[in-house]
Amino acid sequence: MGLMDKIKESAKNMDEKAGDYIDVSKIDSKIRDEQRNVEKLTTELGTKALEALRESKEVNADLFAETYKKIQECEERIKAFEEEKAAIKSKSA
Repeated sequence: MGLMDKIKESAKNMDEKAGDYIDVSKIDSKIRDEQRNVEKLTTELGTKALEALRESKEVNADLFAETYKKIQECEERIKAFEEEKAAIKSKSA
């Protein structure tokens, strides 16, 4: 393998690693977005509970079911993003 071949191969490897880094950064951004959604939904749950308590309403699972389902969906997406990120990192290792 000549010097030019080594340079081309090195440049190709650097390009792939840069692409992987960008992909991981995008996934990290998506994870942060989902985590912010979970925080927002958790606050929403607390607000619903507080309002129910203030109004002396019964606090039951039905009151929280829809919001909790949304939280679970966010957590599932976070898990999928984490797996995708791990696959990219293991590919480039």
